[in-house]
Amino acid sequence: MVRIRFLLFSMEQCQKINRHFLGIGRKIGLFFPTLRYDLESSELINDYDHYLTAAFFSALVYGLAAFILFFCLFFIKNKGYNPSGLLYSIIIGFVFFLVFLLLHAYYPKIMSQKIARDTDTGLISVLRNIIIMISSGISLYGAISNVAKSKQGKISEEFSEVVKDINAGIGEVKALERLAVKTKSELLKKFCWQLINSLNSGAPVANALRTVLDTAINTQKRAIKNYSAELNLWILIYLLLAAALPTLGIIVFVIFSSIGGSSVGVGHLIGIVVLSVIMQIVLIGFVKSRVPKVYL
Repeated sequence: MVRIRFLLFSMEQCQKINRHFLGIGRKIGLFFPTLRYDLESSELINDYDHYLTAAFFSALVYGLAAFILFFCLFFIKNKGYNPSGLLYSIIIGFVFFLVFLLLHAYYPKIMSQKIARDTDTGLISVLRNIIIMISSGISLYGAISNVAKSKQGKISEEFSEVVKDINAGIGEVKALERLAVKTKSELLKKFCWQLINSLNSGAPVANALRTVLDTAINTQKRAIKNYSAELNLWILIYLLLAAALPTLGIIVFVIFSSIGGSSVGVGHLIGIVVLSVIMQIVLIGFVKSRVPKVYL
């Protein structure tokens, strides 16, 4: 069974949700208008009413679990029922519900972006191969078929769908249009639309593909330069978080404690160090996510 991370229902179970509950998914879908296309691109499930309804009930379970857990903790801490403990438990449960609902709603977008990155991985080399094949006299359909059979990962799967559509009687232009609309890869979109324009205008296909290839290479080179320029800023921020802020934080604590008559304990120092480490980890993860995906 296909499962989405953190979603308590499999895709097969999502399809079996009673139609009387689908109104919940439709109403939630008003807040996520692009989710339909993200689901299609992520190849998880096409019916977004079923998916959002399952996401609602999954988030509700997480929210109820958080409410029960924290209510029990507050009950034990206060040695009995306390209205403030109930209120805090409800707020925490509601926050958990919203967080997991948003997570479920945005996960297909994350998956579609991952598929787009997997598609881009071998697309530049595939473009070079297609240009060579077309220049040597092989037809466009033959070149696409060869790529589909070459088992080059996600890009071969995408081209296999185009080959299937053409074999089913759909024209090359229409099959490429379907791929351009479906994919989240900007490079593959440019490839498809450039081919479509060339086929409609009768221009040489190889020249159009060379333009796409040059644009893709220049875009990735520019992304490397931009990342290297902004990396200096992130290095400075990292040094501030790793060295300057913990030191200044301890000094400020000592000054305020001397004014207020309190003392700085080991717990305060450990708290500052732990907070600094957490902020460094978050910054490292953010910088890592900013690394451009280059496939020259």
